[in-house]
This record gives sequence, C-alpha cells and structure tokens, in this order.
Amino acid sequence: MAYREPLPDDCPPDDAEEINALRIVYRLVRNNPPTDADFRSQRALYPDKAFRYECRARGLSVFENRQDAERQLELKSWHGARLCRVDLVPGAGRILKTYRNSHYTWWPLADFDILANCQVV
Repeated sequence: MAYREPLPDDCPPDDAEEINALRIVYRLVRNNPPTDADFRSQRALYPDKAFRYECRARGLSVFENRQDAERQLELKSWHGARLCRVDLVPGAGRILKTYRNSHYTWWPLADFDILANCQVV
C-alpha cells in the first residue's frame, strides 16, 4: 500500500486496523474550508525535530469522540481552530488507538481524498 508520506519500516504497526468500514473521526483544522495544510503530519511540520515515536509522528492525530476533540480547542495553542469531521471509508488507510481518551493515529493512503471526506462542524 502506498501511504500519503514515506513511512519507516514496520509502520503502521501490525496492530493498526485497516479501515474497511465507515468510521467517523474528528481533527482540528485551522482553515475553513480545510486545506491540505490541515492534514500534515508532525514530521512534515517539523522535519528536523526528534520524535520519540517516529511512526506516530508520520500519522495524523484524530479523535473518535467529538467531545474529546472539542476539549483540545480550548487549549491556547489551538485558538481560532475549528473541528473537522472526517469520514474514513474503506481505502482511507490504517488507524491505531494511541495516547489517552479517544485519540487515534491515522496513516492515510496516498489515494484517499481527505478533503472530499471532511467538513467543518
């Protein structure tokens, strides 16, 4: 499978689920409507930074629970951001529960049209 950006070996991890049915997630975005810039990985944003988990740094942070995502909007670093609902459908990539609450890391496939499957809520 070709992912949106180059991934290290063994990434996504074996326990990451292939998305093979509709799954709704939420992502914080800065633009309305969202742009490709809203869906850049931490690695793409900070190419020289050292990350503890390189594989996760190349995925996208999303939340399964809308309220968990909305709580992030209260953080000063997200002032002015918006919440985007993303409909993950078969062919969207792989996803893994990471960190706390309903946070997931999503590794989108290169052919998945993210912008056609998201809307600001």
